[in-house]
Amino acid sequence: MRILLPFSTLALVALAACSRPAPQPKLSRVLAAERIDVPKGAPGPVAEPEVRVSAVTAVPTDFEGIPIGVTVDGRPTLGSDAPQLTIHMFSDLQCPYCNRAHFQVVEWVRRHPQELQLVFFHFPLSRHKYAAQYAREAHCAGEQGKFWHVLGDLYRAGYQPIGNAALAKRHALDLPSFQRCVAAQTTQQAIDRDLAEGNRLQVRGTPTFFVDGVQMNSVDLENLLRAKIKE
Repeated sequence: MRILLPFSTLALVALAACSRPAPQPKLSRVLAAERIDVPKGAPGPVAEPEVRVSAVTAVPTDFEGIPIGVTVDGRPTLGSDAPQLTIHMFSDLQCPYCNRAHFQVVEWVRRHPQELQLVFFHFPLSRHKYAAQYAREAHCAGEQGKFWHVLGDLYRAGYQPIGNAALAKRHALDLPSFQRCVAAQTTQQAIDRDLAEGNRLQVRGTPTFFVDGVQMNSVDLENLLRAKIKE
């Protein structure tokens, strides 16, 4: 049986986005009428995010049955090690539109774990009070193999942080190690590295996706997946 996400639902995600105050590139003709904050970007290919996939995966090796791993640069991956399509997602964990897009893209990967891979980049926006904190917590959960496991909780937390202790208890994290990691300068440096990569690629809002070096928003990604992946 074909299981498709309602197009109207995904369209709502794409018709709004979390953005930061910055000059916006010209939007596509279809999306410009909807005044979307997340730009499609240049019509041609842009530089691919500089990541390579490692054959070594984190422990545990799956999230709800979906293979997980890390790139050699330490960025979390979900899905195949040899995918037909690799999706790079720049996301703010306090952004409500990222929240919706995240679960929709994960569902695509869940249905097609051999064809798709999702690579996650942190892009916390300064307008969101807890976004940087959530990014550090997600990164440090990943140090214990639980990045994808905590991500849903952090997206849903919004303006009510869960707290280190509760998050560690819920996901069986070693609390002292987790707290040290969250406070560590190296953790913030990892987040800053993702931000720098997003700035290099002219990311102006969240969520923003890249496939084969082409920047796109949620509607563009949905259309591409429907065209490339057989349900």
